[in-house]
Amino acid sequence: MTIMIIILFIISIALIGISFFQRDNVKELEQELDHLQLSAMQEIYKLKKKMRIVEEELLQNDAPLKEQSNQDEEKGNTKRILAKYRQGMSIEAIALSEATSVEEVRLIVEQNERVLT
Repeated sequence: MTIMIIILFIISIALIGISFFQRDNVKELEQELDHLQLSAMQEIYKLKKKMRIVEEELLQNDAPLKEQSNQDEEKGNTKRILAKYRQGMSIEAIALSEATSVEEVRLIVEQNERVLT
């Protein structure tokens, strides 16, 4: 019986010694997971940075188009107001039909008096 206990004790010491020298697979997996997380975070940061740049470029390109469409709309409004004025409509009636103020219609008519005469 004592020999059996001694043999088991020696085997346990040998197994403990082997476990210290054996590679730790869990640590390797943790390191690999950390590396993948860092790589993913770096890629996400790069993509967000590129998206910001693209959005800024799009916003800069859209601004002139909006300004141009506003200018075109104002020209169209001016032409309609002048056409109605030439037809003999009063300034108040034009303002009502175009949903603008009387002062604005009067200003457009005064600015374009040369065109009218």
